[in-house]
Amino acid sequence: MKTKKNKNILIEDTISDLLDEKVCIIPTDTYFALSVIADSERAISKLFSIKNRDGDKPIPLLISSLKNIENFCNIHNSLLQKVSNHFWPGPLTIVLPLTGTLPKILNNDSGFIGVRVPNHTFTLELLKKLNKPLTGTSANISGSPPSKDVNVIKTLFQNDVERIIDIKCGAEELSSTVIKIDNNEGLTVLREGPISKDEIFKVVNI
Repeated sequence: MKTKKNKNILIEDTISDLLDEKVCIIPTDTYFALSVIADSERAISKLFSIKNRDGDKPIPLLISSLKNIENFCNIHNSLLQKVSNHFWPGPLTIVLPLTGTLPKILNNDSGFIGVRVPNHTFTLELLKKLNKPLTGTSANISGSPPSKDVNVIKTLFQNDVERIIDIKCGAEELSSTVIKIDNNEGLTVLREGPISKDEIFKVVNI
């Protein structure tokens, strides 16, 4: 595990690690996330092994903007544009139909992928400079609760990952709200979190 204090150097070094298909733990507005480059099946396999996670559970992605996913999702859906413009960056994961190719291990060949733009200054800057999606699954052993405590994270993972970013997570106390938008522009709330169902449908109906 490596640590550096200068933010710009830290971002550049983290990007280098990620591009080398290494696993890093980064802060978000909710909890710490286990992150790898989303187009690397080798790196994703490492993540599953570290997390002790079954391959049949999809992994969400962190992005800096919808442009990061335009090669494998339709980003011109009017409902998607309305919801993402209102709630991003923030604790809302949007599950979308895949129109392109991603490693099957990411989504269990379901034909859908969950994405969100985190409201966290460091991680958003990292994502913008990287200009690629990262995995955003919580930094925990599968089945155990996520954590905001970096000391807990270090105890669990410091021997298994390349880098742990020792920067505080955001103030959200719940995992992100999850919604699904299909090709027919239907919207389903899969999990309520910091953003309520009522808030979402208020925006949808504007």
